[in-house]
Amino acid sequence: MISFGKLMFPAFVQQEAEGGMFGVYFPTLFQEAGWDYPLSRGKTRSRALKNAEKDLAFSLAGILYDNEELPEAIPIQSNKLSQGMELINVETSFEQYAEEILEHLKGRHWHIGYYIEEKDEYIEAIGFKNDKGMWDIFFEDNPEEEGHTEDNLLFTVRLHSEAEEKFKQFVEDVILKRRGD
Repeated sequence: MISFGKLMFPAFVQQEAEGGMFGVYFPTLFQEAGWDYPLSRGKTRSRALKNAEKDLAFSLAGILYDNEELPEAIPIQSNKLSQGMELINVETSFEQYAEEILEHLKGRHWHIGYYIEEKDEYIEAIGFKNDKGMWDIFFEDNPEEEGHTEDNLLFTVRLHSEAEEKFKQFVEDVILKRRGD
């Protein structure tokens, strides 16, 4: 069951140079890209903040749906902000957007990939949540075949990181060896 009460996460709002849109960034929540890419945008500061409340709720619900734990709300160090970045806190809750979030999550799935740089080739598996709350990871040797059947099921995992590691091992131990790579 996905649910959380009111939560608050630190962010910063900044007007973008091109187009004048306002962006709301969550660098401590999304550590890989949070400084560079806004979670939300808006033509006005207030619209960007309103969008951020909803987008944050969707993001947090997605984290829970993926069986991960909600991250801590780590403060943003003010000495890391540059001119034009305004430090803010964004409050959100699941209940406010529950119906919309649950509808959105119905189609949620994972793409797990393995890139072979020398061949510029990308091998991919897809994960779907099963009725036990775990993730079934499917791989099709022949991508032209439609649908996911038990024959295509590679393994079942709880977390995305487990799926990535197991798929990497599968590609290296089975696919690449079968091809003679």
